[in-house]
Amino acid sequence: MAQEQKTKTDRRVLYTKMFLKESLLELMKEKPVDKITPTELCRKADINRNTFYAHYYSTRDVLEEIETEFSTQIIESLSNRFSAANIDIPQMLNEICRIIYEKQDFCKILLSENGDAAFFEKIISLGKYVIINGWRKAGVTLSDEQMDMFFAYIVNGSVALIRKWAANDMKNTPAEIAVLIERATYGGINGMTQAN
Repeated sequence: MAQEQKTKTDRRVLYTKMFLKESLLELMKEKPVDKITPTELCRKADINRNTFYAHYYSTRDVLEEIETEFSTQIIESLSNRFSAANIDIPQMLNEICRIIYEKQDFCKILLSENGDAAFFEKIISLGKYVIINGWRKAGVTLSDEQMDMFFAYIVNGSVALIRKWAANDMKNTPAEIAVLIERATYGGINGMTQAN
């Protein structure tokens, strides 16, 4: 009997959180998360404020939980597809773009002016160690500090490209976007190796 009660409670919590997350994303179509109050979110989700505060401190906490779930999905997908010794950067980029495409409603909101572009920088940065090692194998002999700056440049360019893709309703395929990112990256790498 206690297990049944716990299961019902867990389902109610999941259901409540789902409504809050969906409502937050709806509201973010109109304004940034930091301009959305818990009261407004509760009204949209048809949930009372006491229930909200039982699970979250602020609307940003709701967004951070959404982002954590999404980044966990990407990490799990990459972990399942690639081993640490066998990572193919073009395939990794393709996989990230595929997942973004599959979650495009959510991603379009995060990539909009009301979203959290820094989140996508974090997503791309998940592969930082692997990517930098790949560059070193390609002959880039920059210092660690220069490599970090080059990586920041590539990440910000990649996020800008993905943001433009989202603004154009993701008409290109994930594979096409992954190829654009890869070409821009390797164009930069070739320039760096020739400069050395």
